[in-house]
Amino acid sequence: MEKDGLPEDLRRERWFVLALMAVLLYGVYYAYNSVVPLADAIIREFGISRAQYGLLFSYYSIPNFIIVLIGGILVDKIGIRKAGLLFATLCTVGIVLTAAAPVFKLMLAGRLIYGIGAESLLIAEIKILARWFRGKELSFAFGLNVTAVRLSDVSALNLGAHLPAWTGSMRMTLWVPAIVMFIGYAAFLAYLRLDRKREKGSVPREKKETADKIVFRDIFKYPASFWYVSLLCLAFYSLVFPFVAFSSLFLQKKFGLSPGQAGFYGSFVYMATAVITPLFGLFLDRVGKRATIMLFGSLIIVPCHLSLGLTNFSPLLPMIGLGISFSLVASALWPSLPLLVEEKRLGTAFGLTTLLQNAGLTIFPWAAGKLTDLSGGDYKNSMLMFAGLGVVSLILSLLLRMSARKGPSMKIELPTRLAQA
Repeated sequence: MEKDGLPEDLRRERWFVLALMAVLLYGVYYAYNSVVPLADAIIREFGISRAQYGLLFSYYSIPNFIIVLIGGILVDKIGIRKAGLLFATLCTVGIVLTAAAPVFKLMLAGRLIYGIGAESLLIAEIKILARWFRGKELSFAFGLNVTAVRLSDVSALNLGAHLPAWTGSMRMTLWVPAIVMFIGYAAFLAYLRLDRKREKGSVPREKKETADKIVFRDIFKYPASFWYVSLLCLAFYSLVFPFVAFSSLFLQKKFGLSPGQAGFYGSFVYMATAVITPLFGLFLDRVGKRATIMLFGSLIIVPCHLSLGLTNFSPLLPMIGLGISFSLVASALWPSLPLLVEEKRLGTAFGLTTLLQNAGLTIFPWAAGKLTDLSGGDYKNSMLMFAGLGVVSLILSLLLRMSARKGPSMKIELPTRLAQA
């Protein structure tokens, strides 16, 4: 029996594919934050400074200015399976090296290898979902994707704080993300087996066009709406994650919250995203209006940052608003890309968008810290910078909404079934 162009067994199996990808993502991104609760222990173990400890994150991010674009091109050039297996292997090797490193330089090398694999693996994983959920529940699947990542963030930060006491060793604690990654790697191998088994089925498979020559200048032929979405990703993510990074200190200093209260308020963003994003995704699949949702999310976030930066009102409502805003934009932004770019170029498109996102996440945390230092520890100017990025996001979402009124870009305002018909 077929429905929506898919045999009934394949309709069931795509949810199994989604579960496998969630396990993979959980393993990959658990590792990113797994060193955060161990900061003091790592500093003592290797006799390093806090600045050197910060290199564990720099070595992850810096290569992805370029690597994610190369990774996206590889996904299009050699196919999802080969590229995905390469990136998953790099993640696993990097995490194992991070755990086993006897000296800090090798630990940095492990984070570097892990970072090269992780961001590119996300591109391959997103293209897998775009292929298996084409024309049906695409935004919902992407939303559950986000949930897996955010849950891994929360569990790594909370579980990691207790593991040293439970295991009695910082070194044993570092092996936990390696074990979790091995489970994720096994999930990806299970997906490869399933995908090969169903290669002759009705799931849109990797065609020979994936081996076509990838011409770099083709990215300049992408529609204007693609660039609006990509630049919106840069601006919007740059006003969320850098703020969350120092939100605890900010809330304690300005509003007199305890560390526990500040951490709880700061977690609203991740908790809201994990819970709400799939629900918004389900709405977008059935109703559409992705550009409108991104516009509404960008509109909400500006007064949230202005309230936090310029008033002494309780930060509770602005922090909740920030979480809702992020959920709205995240649920609509990523599923819009498969509607704007042809599938054989989708890996390259995701790579370019991720490159721009990483550029913002490298520049603006430094800028926020610099503005705060120049202000003698006052966060007001940093909050105004974030509000300014919110205005930029609002302008870009307005341009996107206008471009979606006619032409091929209209698809992002349609329900998934009609948009990918």
